[in-house]
Amino acid sequence: MKFNRIFYDSQVNFKSISKKRIVLSILLGLISAIVLYSFYYVLRETDRMLFLDFEGRPTIISESDRYLYNLFFASISVILGNSVAISYLFSRPQHVFSRRNNKRTRILNDQAFLGPNFIYWFTKVWFLFGIFTSQFMGSEFIPNFMLPTILVVIVLYLDSWKSLILVIKKQRWKIQLVHLFTLVILILVLSKINITDYKSYDENMLALNPTVDVPSSLYQIDDHPKYYYEDLVFKMNFLSKSEIGLFNSENEQIQLYELYSYINKWEEYVPEELQSKMSPKLRANKNIPIKYIKQFELKLLEFSHINIIYEVANKDETTSGFYNRQLKHRISPSLQDEIALISEGPPRIPILGFYKDYKFQDTLRLHVSNKIEIENHEVPLKMLPRALKNYINKSTIIEYVYDDSTTYQDYINVFSVHKTAVWEYRVTENYDEIDSQYHRNQFSRDEELNKERSRIKEKYPINITERFE
Repeated sequence: MKFNRIFYDSQVNFKSISKKRIVLSILLGLISAIVLYSFYYVLRETDRMLFLDFEGRPTIISESDRYLYNLFFASISVILGNSVAISYLFSRPQHVFSRRNNKRTRILNDQAFLGPNFIYWFTKVWFLFGIFTSQFMGSEFIPNFMLPTILVVIVLYLDSWKSLILVIKKQRWKIQLVHLFTLVILILVLSKINITDYKSYDENMLALNPTVDVPSSLYQIDDHPKYYYEDLVFKMNFLSKSEIGLFNSENEQIQLYELYSYINKWEEYVPEELQSKMSPKLRANKNIPIKYIKQFELKLLEFSHINIIYEVANKDETTSGFYNRQLKHRISPSLQDEIALISEGPPRIPILGFYKDYKFQDTLRLHVSNKIEIENHEVPLKMLPRALKNYINKSTIIEYVYDDSTTYQDYINVFSVHKTAVWEYRVTENYDEIDSQYHRNQFSRDEELNKERSRIKEKYPINITERFE
């Protein structure tokens, strides 16, 4: 059998291709790249604007992640535009690409298969990826998307080059390097283009759904159920550098005296058997002076709510879109002697006199600010759990002392460390397992288990009183 030597040895005579066709193929490739890049850029922005997370916060992409996303979109757009240019350039028979030569058919098939089919696949998957996966995985680019991005770009580029080496024999590596360098330049230039004014979009989304920069907490053992979405949420944020605003869950500004009406209305819709388990939540900016937080707490106490739930930052990216972490705190009645507020609503409850009636043998004074001091001696935050452990007992009360510079974050730092020290004592008696079993059996709780749980909590309590300098 005699093989057709042209099939194996033939080369492209680029001189036979008209300059007009070369220019048109380049322009068509560039236009295709720009159109694809614009499409995916707008698709991403549309996805961001349509969906909020479970805490009602908009998705704001950092500048570094935004550039990486743009780089990814530019890469696939330029490479697919390159495929369009190659397909157009070789779409007609030209000497070696005669009808009896299978190379032409093979090149056209390769460029038409992976490129357009990838566009179809990626477009469909991106909607699912953007709407669902990003809600579960978050929007951080490097930990979630970097590896698949690199692999996709490499596969698309190698497929494009595979077609060219079928017909390019002379100076193959030189042409390959020039081709790669040209594509890299085009990708970098295209990725710098912002199709929309995303900064104004971010400002509008934040104005409609303000994000509260809640404090971070060193205490990571969440002993309050995370999924009580029925809890009433109040927000506290800056209106200006010196003015603090209180907001309801719908981001409407309210006054402290209006808390009673919101709480009363909320309790009407909460089943009576669940009311004892649920407490108002506070989602406050970490830089707010602590006196505003304590004013809010005292107002809740006047309205017969002895517990408050602080919302703190959730560092787990896979769940941060669903809930903030929570720290539950029993409001200290000592606040009534420290904060001058006009009492409105129902009479104060008897528990306000708890610490006055209970006789403590010892008091540890803990100064809370950007520097932590115990009895006038500065203590690093990392050393605070060890310093507090000798004072976690039924006969000692820890007095938090605040000054004008104390912020909400300073307070949460100390409070979270305090809870950590208490937790470390409690787990020595298997409190974590007992508490887990207790909450797992919501409808048939073991009384003996509950008594043991209460005994451990009373043995290692969180006794706090507060005052301002």
